Formats: sequence, C-alpha cells, structure tokens
Amino acid sequence: MKNANIFHAPRTRLKDVAAKRSFILIGLALAWPALVGLPLHATAAPDDIDALIDDSGPLPNQTRDLTALPDLLFTTPSGLLCKKTVVKVMHDVTCAGDLPGAPAGTRVVTLPTVYAQANGPARFLPTPPERFFGDTTGQAPVLLTAGNKIVFWAFSNTQSLVCGVPRSADLVCRLNAPKAIGADNSGPQTHGFVIAAPHSHVF
Repeated sequence: MKNANIFHAPRTRLKDVAAKRSFILIGLALAWPALVGLPLHATAAPDDIDALIDDSGPLPNQTRDLTALPDLLFTTPSGLLCKKTVVKVMHDVTCAGDLPGAPAGTRVVTLPTVYAQANGPARFLPTPPERFFGDTTGQAPVLLTAGNKIVFWAFSNTQSLVCGVPRSADLVCRLNAPKAIGADNSGPQTHGFVIAAPHSHVF
C-alpha cells in the first residue's frame, strides 16, 4: 500500500505540485509558437478603416469602369507620398517615404491588383519610387488627413480598394477581392499594407 500516501500528501506538497504544473503549462504556451515555427508576436489585424470619413468623389459603378479611373497622387500627415496608378487593367497603390520597420533596403511598398481581383499580397520593394510614380513635377498631391479615407472602388463588402489614416497608423491600404486573378476557386482575398511604428507590415 505504498501508493496510499499519494492520497494523503500534505496540502503544502499538493500546492507545490500544482504550482509546478502551472509553471510548466505556461512555459509550453509561451514556447509553442517557436516549436511549430510561428512568430512569437502575431501580426496584428489590419486597422479598421471602414469607419473613417470618406473623402472620395463619385465611384465607379462596375468593374469595367475601372480602366477609366484617373491616377491619383496623395500624401499623408506623416510625409508618405503615394500614387494610385492605372496601366490598362492593372491598378497599383504604391507609397514611398518613412516606412518604419520595413526590411532593409526597402524604398516603396506596393499593392497590386488586376481589375478588381487580387494579384498577391502587398510587397516591400527596393525599387526606386520613380519607377512607379513617373515624373510628378507640377503635380500637387491630395492630402489624406488623419481620420479620413479614400475609396477607389466599393462594389460590395468583398470587392473594394481603400486607403485611410486611422488613429493607430500612418496609413492603411486594403484590397478586398472576390478571388485571386487566374484562380476561380481561390475564394475571397484580403491584401494590403499597414504603415506604422514600430513595425510596418504587408498582408
């Protein structure tokens, strides 16, 4: 009956065992992301820009109207210079300036689309801004102020392109697309970027 002592252990000993188990469980919880190859600090979800004040003008009614959208040069209170460009059926939102926490050598961040379909996540690139902006001499950028957004298109909740300046970031640009280009079965896609200290990120 040696095992009977287990059921009559002093309370202090039981508390010690419980404390050790709690310590082990906490340690495993903290170590689990590293064990399975996940980042210890998960990337935050994109800031909610839907509630921002809409600075947009008239919006296109359908996807075939997108080719008629003009290019738009805009800036933010933090000094970012951005351009929404249209080249045939391709639409890009590209920004240059202070991109806190971006990979070394980054000069721009760009979000590509084809028509209103996703064309992969946004990307940090070492490409000179002039490659995207062209000659901006004489062009006066629109100031996108804090608490405001520009909607480039919004056909539905799952089909929109928006850039805004929420309280928590220098700029957030987000594409909602019904699918990825060339992948009819991909399902809804959300891509974009968040420019904010200490760590800007793309998604």
